[in-house]
Amino acid sequence: MALHPPATSMLPKPAGDEYLRQVQWDVTLKLTRYEMNPIITPRQGRDWEADGTFNPAAVAAGRVVHLLYRAVDANRISRLGYARSLDGMDFTYRRENPVLEASAVWEEFGCEDPRITPMDGRYYVTYTAYSRGGPRIALASTEDFMHFEKYGIVGPDLDDKDCVLFPEKVNGKVAMLHRLDSKVQIAYFDNLDALMDSKEFWSEYVTHYDDFELIRPIYPWEEWKVGVGPPPIKTDRGWLVIYHGVSVQRIYNMGAILLDLDEPSKILARTREPLLGPEMEFEKHGVVPNVVFPSGSILQDGDLVIYYGGADRVTCMAKAPVEDFLDGFENELES
Repeated sequence: MALHPPATSMLPKPAGDEYLRQVQWDVTLKLTRYEMNPIITPRQGRDWEADGTFNPAAVAAGRVVHLLYRAVDANRISRLGYARSLDGMDFTYRRENPVLEASAVWEEFGCEDPRITPMDGRYYVTYTAYSRGGPRIALASTEDFMHFEKYGIVGPDLDDKDCVLFPEKVNGKVAMLHRLDSKVQIAYFDNLDALMDSKEFWSEYVTHYDDFELIRPIYPWEEWKVGVGPPPIKTDRGWLVIYHGVSVQRIYNMGAILLDLDEPSKILARTREPLLGPEMEFEKHGVVPNVVFPSGSILQDGDLVIYYGGADRVTCMAKAPVEDFLDGFENELES
């Protein structure tokens, strides 16, 4: 299976200041927290989510917002729980039991950190399958968030996380972002079937995956590693991608990049300062301290709404007018 040839901007990146100069435009933007955070917390009497309900995936279907969140029990085994809201803030409905949990040896320690991408009439869920072999990319799908079909491991046989699919094909290809090592790479597949049967693809890809690098740490607040948050959001000015960056002090912050619509391997703009960092008690203190981990987003009434995990314990949300984001990026591009 041939690899999708890298664009010019996908060739190996120079180091240090030269790379920073290639990312020509950076901006400062901020999110506003929802005043009623956290919006999902562990429920009493539900052992399967006793130690945490966090890192949520989100998708809007009309006015209904569906959320899949990572639920952790006292033994640190992860499952996926489901919640639903009519306004994106008040999640009054939550399933009594997990909707997705380990069913094979390759996910024996659980299903973690989901992302949702609607495509071809179904909701495709990428998640981290964890086993004694380490984290791997897995894929499932559903039509109703009650019944799921699993497709197994769809990434390389290496530690890999933070996988998202673009919500539509890019130049006729299914596009994926994922993280090997401390950086984010891009990969392309002819179709979903090719993604589900991709062992040959990955065996070649991993021999030179630096050629497919998209995001690397460049600022102090993300110096240790970066990882993609929710799936890319298509706008008329580019693909808006929210990501997390981790400092050497192990503080998780939130940033954003804008990618070219036709060549998403090209970064048009990038936030120089975090959109959001751990400041509140439920972000600073929990199972893992000092974490804001974006993993879900929707567009609602002109706002970009981001759902994120706080300190590996609870689910929260923050938002900003999406035009503020795009105007901020565009002002830099035109300056």
